[in-house]
Amino acid sequence: MLCPTCGQTVTQGSRFCMHCGSPVTVTGTEDKTVTEDLEATVLESSGDLYETTVMISPASLPPKSEKAKKIQKPLFFAWLVSLEGPEKGKDHRVLKEKISIGKQENSDIVIKRDFISRSHALLLYENHQFILSDLHSTNRTYVNGEMISKKTLKDNDIIKFGDAVYKFKCL
Repeated sequence: MLCPTCGQTVTQGSRFCMHCGSPVTVTGTEDKTVTEDLEATVLESSGDLYETTVMISPASLPPKSEKAKKIQKPLFFAWLVSLEGPEKGKDHRVLKEKISIGKQENSDIVIKRDFISRSHALLLYENHQFILSDLHSTNRTYVNGEMISKKTLKDNDIIKFGDAVYKFKCL
């Protein structure tokens, strides 16, 4: 149907033309469009309007609380690259501050290998550092050949979860 004011096509069932804003209605079963008669609203006194109007500016807003500032997530980017086995070359992106690693399906990084514990390790981002913790896994966690319980990671560290070997990369 067409708007009687501007002549543009109006979506069937619309009450207003999306092009000019004119009110439209469809009468009967014919495809005719007519304008609605709307009553004009007149503001007789602006005194009441000014008394209830509040001006807001950015300076009048309260400052962000310390809690709100702490909620903002730090920007970081890291990943683990599988160096061998069936997932060789696959990378696991680290996009959260807390990453669980293990055989369990609900782990953030799932490693389906024989010597991986259900909850094998935890990778945390704290104080602008990545910290890897072994979660008392049966076959332990190693970083650069050294068995660890907790270790701060650096770019290109080689991590071994059981028999799965990964390279840690970070920017």
